[in-house]
Parts: sequence; C-alpha cells; structure tokens
Amino acid sequence: MKRLSLALALWALVPGGLAAQVRYSAMLSVGGGTELLRDRIFQDIELEQKHLAALTLGASLPVAPRDRLGVEVGLGFGGTTVSEAGVGRTDGPSYRTLSATLGYEGPVAWRIRYRASAGVLKYLPDKRDIFRRGGPAALLLGAAAEYRMPFGRGLDLFGRLQYDFHRFITRELEDRGFGRSQDVHRLAIGLGIGYLRP
Repeated sequence: MKRLSLALALWALVPGGLAAQVRYSAMLSVGGGTELLRDRIFQDIELEQKHLAALTLGASLPVAPRDRLGVEVGLGFGGTTVSEAGVGRTDGPSYRTLSATLGYEGPVAWRIRYRASAGVLKYLPDKRDIFRRGGPAALLLGAAAEYRMPFGRGLDLFGRLQYDFHRFITRELEDRGFGRSQDVHRLAIGLGIGYLRP
C-alpha cells in the first residue's frame, strides 16, 4: 500500500501533458522456478514447482520522454511436486499468489525495453496442506526485457522475458518447525497487449 501511495505521489508531480499518456496493459505468462522447499535435517524432502501461470494487469505514466513508472498487479497459479526419500515423486498441493510491484522502465534498443521492479508477493490461503493459511508478504524483486510491436491506434502487442526473486515460507511451515525461508528464483515468458491513452 505504501508503494502504491508513493507511485501516485510521483505521478502527481508529472506535467499535465505527460500525465495524460497513461499506458494500460494485460499479460498472460507461463514459466518455472527453483524448488520452494528443501529439508535434509529430519528427512530428505523437496517441494518443486511444477508449473507457473499468471495474469498481470498494469498501468504506467511517463516520467521522462522515453522512461515510464508503473504499477503491476498479478494473480499467479502454480502446482508442485513432492520428492521424498523412500516414497518417490508425487503431485503436491497447488497454490495461488498475489503480487504488486512498482517498476521503472526505459529503452534498450529499437523496440526493446527494460523494466526493473520491486514489490510484494503473498501466497494466498488454500484448503490444502502447507498453503492452508497462506504465507507472509515477501519482498519481490524483478528484472525484465520487453519487445513491443505497434499494430493499431494506441495499441501494441508485447512479449516479455522476466526474472524475479523472493523468499518462500508459509504459516503452516512455520508451525511445523521450518523456521528458515527458501530462496526462490523464477523465470517466465509472457505475451500481452498494451493501450496508450492519447
């Protein structure tokens, strides 16, 4: 919430001519990541991400002739695989995440742009196992490259390659004695549409 307030405050300082150039975007992405959990103290067990998918909505405003500042909100869906000593590999619980980031983007070359972002990610409560009560909000750091292709009045299609990082833990895991969070690295590719309001 504080980051969103900061973004709105910065946008209020943007000159009126630039402030009218709001760009809205919607993107679907798929990807994968490193394991969510590895424990080798009491037993050998790994919780791996099986698949990732996300819907992301965003809005940005120019802060310079070619640079923009924007917010993105994403709803993610994933599955897991559990590998346990003496048992083998089985399907684990699925999960949902909610994220919000503040990002700064600018040109690289031609139609390629970069986006650096920071925000929060939260594992939402679910009915199953370790995601039953969700997880605390975690710092989410990201970097992305985008390729944009204009195709209509104010419209463009874009592809994005994105990397992000956060630390994973849930309330249920904390209660079971897993006191240390796990570094999680994710890589995703997305396809989206943007609209620049004149």
